[in-house]
Amino acid sequence: MRRVTSDCGNLHLQDQAALDRCYMDQALALARGVSGRTWPNPPVGAVLVRDGNVVGRGAHAGAGQPHAEPLALADAGDLARGATLYVTLEPCNHTGRTGPCAPAVFAAGVKRVVVGVRDPNPEVTGNGCRWLRDRGVEVVCGVRGEACLDLIWPFLCTDIFYHVFVELKTAVSLDGFFAPDPFTRADQAPVYLTGPVARADVHRRRRRYDLVLVGEGTVRADHPRLDGRLAEGDPDVPRIDPAAGYVDTDLSYAGGFNREAYLVFAGRSARGAANAAVIAADGGEVIYCAERNGKVDPAAILKACAERGLLTVMVEGGPRLASAFLAADLVDRWVQYQAPVVLGRGVSWPGMQAPPGASFSLTDAQRLGPDLRVILDRRDFDAQLEMSTL
Repeated sequence: MRRVTSDCGNLHLQDQAALDRCYMDQALALARGVSGRTWPNPPVGAVLVRDGNVVGRGAHAGAGQPHAEPLALADAGDLARGATLYVTLEPCNHTGRTGPCAPAVFAAGVKRVVVGVRDPNPEVTGNGCRWLRDRGVEVVCGVRGEACLDLIWPFLCTDIFYHVFVELKTAVSLDGFFAPDPFTRADQAPVYLTGPVARADVHRRRRRYDLVLVGEGTVRADHPRLDGRLAEGDPDVPRIDPAAGYVDTDLSYAGGFNREAYLVFAGRSARGAANAAVIAADGGEVIYCAERNGKVDPAAILKACAERGLLTVMVEGGPRLASAFLAADLVDRWVQYQAPVVLGRGVSWPGMQAPPGASFSLTDAQRLGPDLRVILDRRDFDAQLEMSTL
């Protein structure tokens, strides 16, 4: 009979809460470490534990693929009977592309189910847990709820991708500048305000997104690669890089890009521009979008992304692109990095008309080396956490 030694074996067996957290951390690691991104499905990890040993593991790989729970059950085989299932998201009790998971868990003889958060899908919410409880299975909900909710946040706060999820990333000095005055720069090397810990964090975040987007000015100034190379080997993020792209309304730039393939979002008025052929020869695909006030409309960019299956976008451009997405009220999450430096002058926010009633709630603040990272969300994360862990 197969046994797999648990990494939680050093915890006292009587401390059930600590054991639950430890095994849920293993399920989270499985969900985070899949090779690709699972959108439009949420990432989910599952671990089966029997007699203090992990006997089954599973992680959902994407739409149409088996869910985490049946994968863990198949891995465990007969050892699933009498075991505890740790799963980051509530087991479903409806048939979609695959069969329902809750009946499979019950049929396998699992005696206890520990859930991170309830499924926000209205076809599921609460039903999977209720179905199992009605049949005598012990169900505990809310273990490592904050981390489990963050894992599926794009899925949840877009109401299952009713729209493309947008994370805005900005990095500024203490006095609010994005970069030093470009006229004082001696070369075209990238300028980093933040330290290596914060930059590695950005690369990890990139790996969770389908597309990283900047503006033409950032491409000209920094020649970025927009990949996740600093996260290479990190087991907690997907192993594939995001697509990369930039916005250039009039296709005035054709100086190349540090990726073999990339997207360029241009205005429809740029059709026939001479640089289009140069960009295509370099590996770029020009996507012509509707314009608004003489610039590419951010909403048109997201529409084009959705048509290409790019459901999560990280906007990493300078202040003009950032302000355009903010003014269009299209930012779901804003991740701000603040460096402990004072520049005195440099690249700063343009004048911007904020959308009526726009507001964000504080989700997290954390020190990363010498820098500060602040995460703000349009949907109240804490309120959603409370509802998702009842």
